[in-house]
Amino acid sequence: MLSQAVGQSLVSDDSIADIPPHMNEVFPEPPYGTNGFKDWIIKNYKIPTAAKKAKVNGKLIINFTIEKDGRLSNFQIAKDIGYHTGEALIKLIRKSSPWKPGYQNGYAVKCGYTYPLLFSDGDLKLKSDTKRQR
Repeated sequence: MLSQAVGQSLVSDDSIADIPPHMNEVFPEPPYGTNGFKDWIIKNYKIPTAAKKAKVNGKLIINFTIEKDGRLSNFQIAKDIGYHTGEALIKLIRKSSPWKPGYQNGYAVKCGYTYPLLFSDGDLKLKSDTKRQR
């Protein structure tokens, strides 16, 4: 069974899906929690020089799988903004420690995960008007 998680929510047509009462689901969790993982990405992501020079804007989205044992696999760039930004993000996330796997009805399951990264004028866009300077 492959569940799809965005952050830590099941998503269906841009809305959070209701979990049937007979199903007990636990979503996968990155090392140090979701906020810790985000902080780790922000601290360690190296924006490619060409992307900075081009002052890229937009949303980069990658998909990957969290295996039953917490290992990460099957990386794919779902939405690319070019300049090797997607490859750099995948290279970084591959270095992540294993995650806590997802569970369904008490059994570890493979889960899909989507991770977005926003860019504004060649820097990471963290919040509405906040950018990481590097």
